[in-house]
Amino acid sequence: MGGWFAVAFAVPLIILTLISSWQLGVAERFELEGRETLATVSDKYFTESTDSDGDRSVDYYLVLDFVTDRGEEIQINRSVSSGQYNRGQIGSTLPIWYLETEPHRTELRKGEHKSGSRIAQVIGLIFGALTLGFGWYAGRWSVAAVRARRYGTREMAKVTGLKRTNVRVNKKSRCRLTWRESSGREGESMMHKRADVAQFPVGSEVLIYQGIKRAWWVGDVGERPGD
Repeated sequence: MGGWFAVAFAVPLIILTLISSWQLGVAERFELEGRETLATVSDKYFTESTDSDGDRSVDYYLVLDFVTDRGEEIQINRSVSSGQYNRGQIGSTLPIWYLETEPHRTELRKGEHKSGSRIAQVIGLIFGALTLGFGWYAGRWSVAAVRARRYGTREMAKVTGLKRTNVRVNKKSRCRLTWRESSGREGESMMHKRADVAQFPVGSEVLIYQGIKRAWWVGDVGERPGD
């Protein structure tokens, strides 16, 4: 469990760090060899896509033509915001910054890559803090679960129902199996797909292992070897 949380947060952190580093490098190049000119909007278009959840997204593009200080005629397709797309009428001009040694690398706003790098760094710091926090939290849970499976008393508990959570994956809610122990104490499982826990009707019994502060369902921690 702890490993899953660590990977879930560490991977975005690594990606954000790489993006920030790349953008910072490009920003430094723009400071050294960035050139400003006017670009003409020669065309514009948008693309639509739908993800697996049915959510629709639209990407907007401007086709821009400009001439470098060396007389090179360049045409690029630039992804823009909906506002820039609406303002960018065909035949209109707008300022653009390009790299002298790589004119197809552009900025539509001076310092665009530097700002992007800063944003990625801030998000990276947030992810880093979350990674540490969740890693510590999940680590405690993992240790508690392993200890319960290894040393805890093995008991049967009576199922009292399913508890739907606010967590949704692919628009489907995650649920927890709830139970009452012989002592009268209430307990609940970790989050699962409804189909995975709905097979245990109210009144049926499930195997649990007693931990120090709570009991753990065998469906979460697995069977103890030898049981």
